[in-house]
Amino acid sequence: MKVRRVGVVANPRVSEGYSERLAEVLDARGVEVERFSGPTGRLGGNGSVEDLDLVFVLGGDGTMLKASKMYPGRVLVGVNLGRVGFMSGMRPEEIESGVEKILDGGLHVQEYRMLETRISGEDESRLAVNDAVLLKKLPHQIASVDVSVAGEDLVSYQCDGLVAATPLGSTAYALSAGGPLISGDVPCYVMVPIAPHSLISRPLVLGEDQVVELTVTERPSLVSVDGGDPVEVPEGGCVRLSLSRERVRIGRTDEWTWWRAVRRTFL
Repeated sequence: MKVRRVGVVANPRVSEGYSERLAEVLDARGVEVERFSGPTGRLGGNGSVEDLDLVFVLGGDGTMLKASKMYPGRVLVGVNLGRVGFMSGMRPEEIESGVEKILDGGLHVQEYRMLETRISGEDESRLAVNDAVLLKKLPHQIASVDVSVAGEDLVSYQCDGLVAATPLGSTAYALSAGGPLISGDVPCYVMVPIAPHSLISRPLVLGEDQVVELTVTERPSLVSVDGGDPVEVPEGGCVRLSLSRERVRIGRTDEWTWWRAVRRTFL
């Protein structure tokens, strides 16, 4: 990939000083830099988003998720300024050397399938890079959810909620809820119950063509996609889940591998 023009999305709470370091090394190599600012991520230059070769993201995984929504289809290169940083492509001390490596042809782009989430009553589906989470509405109650797979009734849960996660998202909330780590190249998604009121309850791994429907019973629940603002699902409402054909594109240096990142981050 020939890199001529890049964008920079930065978390202002943690990126002070790093943006300047990034701009300096890019300017020295003649790369045009467009700045993004404000909650809508408006372009601070004269070009268009479609002309960006890639977007550098200064922050943690949360900033990466926001950048993926702001600029779908762009290659995202994360500089980990957060706590976990599984989606990041380099550490902050590697900014100069990492950028040089990328500009010299050392950029490797991985594409990860996203999760399509359609909530009854909404006209458009929502895409999740990591996960869609159904949660109980009130702390002192539980969620009651009927689960069907490919149109066949499977199980009814009494639980705090359910996490449906992509392989990339299997390293996030789903992992904390007891779900498995899934390699990023596996075409599947996982559904993990949160604190189920049951003696026997296991995560489910669903194939790329399998559709899951979650029907809320007894009382309303909430659904949040990639940690966004929750949407209420009323009693009788349904959430339809499937693996999307859409992908998020994450760029990393040639020293990165999926399992190396797992070992570095979690083990």
